[in-house]
Amino acid sequence: MKNSDIFIFIPVSEKRIDVIESNNILILNYINTLKEISEYECNFNFANTIKRLIIGNMQIAYMSDEYNNVEGMEWIEAYCCYTHQEISSLGILQIFIPGCQKEDSQIADIVSSGQLRIKFNSREFKVEEYINSIGLSLSGKIRVLYCNSIEKKRDTDTGYLLAGETSCSEHIEYRIREENIKSIINKNISKYDFYELYASQNGLVFFLKKFSNDFFSNIKMEALIIYICEVAILQNTAISRINKQIVDELMQNSNISSLKTLKLQVEFGKTILLWDNNIYNYYMAQELSNDIVKIFGIDRLLEEYNRNSKHVKEIATLKNGISSEIEGKILNILAFILSITQLMPIVKNIIYYINGYPIHFGVSGTVIFLFIIIVITYKKRKNR
Repeated sequence: MKNSDIFIFIPVSEKRIDVIESNNILILNYINTLKEISEYECNFNFANTIKRLIIGNMQIAYMSDEYNNVEGMEWIEAYCCYTHQEISSLGILQIFIPGCQKEDSQIADIVSSGQLRIKFNSREFKVEEYINSIGLSLSGKIRVLYCNSIEKKRDTDTGYLLAGETSCSEHIEYRIREENIKSIINKNISKYDFYELYASQNGLVFFLKKFSNDFFSNIKMEALIIYICEVAILQNTAISRINKQIVDELMQNSNISSLKTLKLQVEFGKTILLWDNNIYNYYMAQELSNDIVKIFGIDRLLEEYNRNSKHVKEIATLKNGISSEIEGKILNILAFILSITQLMPIVKNIIYYINGYPIHFGVSGTVIFLFIIIVITYKKRKNR
């Protein structure tokens, strides 16, 4: 399938912001349309937490699935902007290609196989190298939205897009038979009759009944689904980031501190607005969002987070128990030493009474005497 409007969503976390806004009218009109639809469809306070920056024109590499052989590679014109929520330090690098003239299932294959390459300001990058160069880090699964005319809808093509595979492989000739994909392409999750929508963990395929060659005519109808994707992917990124942080911390330091645990939880708490059950003003938009969140597998990521978080809390509880036990032993030893010290005058008097002459314990003698008593007591307790 060709001539699709293609939107690539790359979830990122911010290390720092090193993005300079460019003067690009097409991208400016695009992000203004998204802003308008978000303020109309969403809780105003939530909508205003999400901002967008213009990055500018770029190109993405188009090639066959013989990825070790870049001969014949072409560069497709694309545009880029950056959606971010400052309070949570989460964002999405969006690359979009209006009316893409290339086979969109090959774009799907390039993205899902990790072969996405870009050219920006005459420099070529693998996508992760580029996002690192501007102070971002990849944090989750890259997803793609394909928009086209319902007249071009073919179940086979839709299946390849949702599977993230090319329909024109250079390796072998094949057709997808997987039952889950067949089920997905028969499940239209649209909420209105002017479009059809199909989704998988890899992304979405959106068919408009009135698809135009004019990108901005399409955007007016595509904007809501794009915005819903943004919110769902920010949720996905929030969970992916904290899961990775917890796992990394446990791998590097199995003796994770309570302070570090608190820091992770506070950071995750900054994403709380993303989990509001009433982000959208309208029932249908909220229901569509719920469907997409479920299909993207965010529920499973939340389960993983809860499992990881429980494990960390158990470690902290055990650490506190061990610390309390150690502190108790130290206090017992100190109390024991204190009691022995109190007994020293009595012991001296007994020895004097038996031997008939005074006895003097110097500092060293006292220490040795106490040490012998402690060792004997410790051995008796150990043997019990």
